[in-house]
Amino acid sequence: MSGEDNLLRLVETEDGDENNYHLQEQVGFILRKAHQRHVSIFASHIGDLTPPQFAALAKLYDIGETSQNQLGTLIAMDAATVKGVIDRLK
Repeated sequence: MSGEDNLLRLVETEDGDENNYHLQEQVGFILRKAHQRHVSIFASHIGDLTPPQFAALAKLYDIGETSQNQLGTLIAMDAATVKGVIDRLK
């Protein structure tokens, strides 16, 4: 099955009408818009930190010293991402 066929299956409704797909009504689109708004509000209040940096600092405040690996697990980041976040905080 081609990518185009998969896309058509995705947007078809029960009555087979492909014209009833509206991007603005899709949960992924709505979540992306909410995330953009969240980041904008966050930046206006805490402009010097990124959300990942804030998450790392907040978790360290909560639990105290820990390894980078454990910190990544606790804030849902992989090891490479946590290392980059910590390097930028130095």
